[in-house]
Amino acid sequence: MTVTAILPFRSIDSAKSRMAPLLSEEERREFSARLLERTLLALGRANSVSNVILVSPDPLGRALARSGGHEALDDGGVDLNAAIALGVRHATAGGASAVLVLPVDLAEISAANIDALVSGWSGLQPGLLASPDGGTSALLVPLPHDFTPQFGANSAAAHRTELSRDGAHVEALDSPLAADLDTPNDLKAAMERERAVATPAPTAGLLALPVDGLGEIQPGDDLPAMIASCVATIAGTSAIGGLRSDDVIAVTQKIVSKAEGAIVELTTITPRPEAVEYATKWGRDARQVEVVLQEAVRVVRMDRGVIITETAHGFVLANSGVDASNVGPRSGEVVTLLPRDPDGSARAIREAIRLRTGIAPGVIITDSFGRPWRLGITDVAIGVAGIAALEDLRGKPDADGRMMAATVRAVADQIAATAELALGKTARRPLALIRGAHPQVAEDGSARSSLMPPDWDLFR
Repeated sequence: MTVTAILPFRSIDSAKSRMAPLLSEEERREFSARLLERTLLALGRANSVSNVILVSPDPLGRALARSGGHEALDDGGVDLNAAIALGVRHATAGGASAVLVLPVDLAEISAANIDALVSGWSGLQPGLLASPDGGTSALLVPLPHDFTPQFGANSAAAHRTELSRDGAHVEALDSPLAADLDTPNDLKAAMERERAVATPAPTAGLLALPVDGLGEIQPGDDLPAMIASCVATIAGTSAIGGLRSDDVIAVTQKIVSKAEGAIVELTTITPRPEAVEYATKWGRDARQVEVVLQEAVRVVRMDRGVIITETAHGFVLANSGVDASNVGPRSGEVVTLLPRDPDGSARAIREAIRLRTGIAPGVIITDSFGRPWRLGITDVAIGVAGIAALEDLRGKPDADGRMMAATVRAVADQIAATAELALGKTARRPLALIRGAHPQVAEDGSARSSLMPPDWDLFR
């Protein structure tokens, strides 16, 4: 997909008049120029953006865009929405398959946030990122698409109506880019956020940060190198003080499976009679049931639409880890399997990060597991590299001086659950950096050490 960014800009001289209570006229001019400059820079660095078109009557703004290698159109001073429409027509004529329309005053503009926004969009229907005040912070629209831009006060609702005129479903996008810099209060809030990020406690507490910029993963992608690049970016540009060897990078299983080709086309599956019977009884897809059974070395229980199995990895979980969620636009036609060697995948990612940054943090591959006798799911570590999955506290004194006899902490699983809280389940963010967990370094670390030995299992 070729995404062209449309960047409307009125004038360095007249922009940001609402900042007058806080900034002088000269300061507002400087502020406007810097906003434009940093937005052009972020778009130029974004891997997801193929081309940038600035639409502006301001010759200084157009010159700044061209100096960065971008296109610049003189809109002749037409209103904002007419200028955006001009840019969209130009992008369509140039063969773009989608446009990203955004203003220059987004508080959290960065290449990583832009890439995360685009990668979180399906690409099939228009996408809308609403601002906190009901305006529009960004539009992603597949081309060709006949629509009239509606930027202005309360434009999010107007855009939803306009973009759905032909029956299209408008995707609600989620991104830090939603916040803008339009008023003195916006600027103060942005400065407070910056101070909060810039001063994490270096030794106390726990820090969990999403790592953006990865984009949509395809089979055959060099995922370790891609992850290493994203980690190097956050380590080099954020205020976390650089990557540390006791940091842990959490990677969701889904992108590992995609990159390694652990994907099954359901059209190639012929279900066995047992799978058809079970699927018919409980309203499931018989092809998915067949894949679940193929991936199992042991079926623990099949009842009430639930299939609990043991896989070749030794994991006991629902559906052999076969998953039809978050697989992209072909949802319902493909499923992902667990990586064949999650520990090996984690080791490859760790080595790529070491080669890129000179630092070898811990790496875990995470997936969602249910828990016996408790409702809800939580992420656990199915692959581990560089850290011990368990911390054995047996024989050590507790807070009262008594020797602990049975305490073994599932450190890797605890880190996986922490990463899940930072990433969420619907934001399409597959990477997180966890600091402060202080796992034990172990070059031979493996998720297999977390598996219950069969002779310890009272329910087998």
